[in-house]
Amino acid sequence: MKKHILYAVMILSGCVSVYGPTKSDNSPQASEGETAAPSQPEAATLIGNRRPDELFSKVEAWFKAKGLTPAVANAPSGIVAAIGDNSALADTYLDCSALQQAQPLQRHYRLVAQVYSAGEGSRVSVQVNGIAQLTTADGNDKVKPTECRSNGIFEKDLLEALRK
Repeated sequence: MKKHILYAVMILSGCVSVYGPTKSDNSPQASEGETAAPSQPEAATLIGNRRPDELFSKVEAWFKAKGLTPAVANAPSGIVAAIGDNSALADTYLDCSALQQAQPLQRHYRLVAQVYSAGEGSRVSVQVNGIAQLTTADGNDKVKPTECRSNGIFEKDLLEALRK
C-alpha cells in the first residue's frame, strides 16, 4: 500500500506546472495596457553635521508648518508620514498628468520622510506619491484610480529646510 501511494505521488508530481508570464531574459517585461513603472525614489540625501534626532524634530515641525498632520511620527525609526486628500496640497506636490482629465479628480497623497544615522551626519529619505480618481456619490468609479508621481517640490523644500 505504501509503495502505491509513493508511486502515485511521484506520478502526480510530474503533472504540476506553474502558470504565469515568462521572461526570456532578465529584463522586466510590460504587459499590454501597462504603463512604464514610475521612477524609483532617489537615494537618501546626506546632511553632514546634524544628528538624526535633531533632524527628526525639524521634519516633524516642517510637516506641521505646511499644514500636514502626521499620521505616523515614530522617533525610534525616524519616520514621519502624512496621508490625505486635501486637493490644494495634492495639486502642489503631485503630478497626475497621466490621466489627462478635464473634470476635477479626487487626489490622495502619501508623503513620507525618514531620518537615520549615517555615521557622521544623517541621511534623509523622502517619498511622495498618491492616486487620482473620480468616484461618484453612488460609489462607482468614473475614473479608475491611477498612480500619481511627485513633481519634486515637496522633496526640494524639505531638504532645503533641513540644510539650514
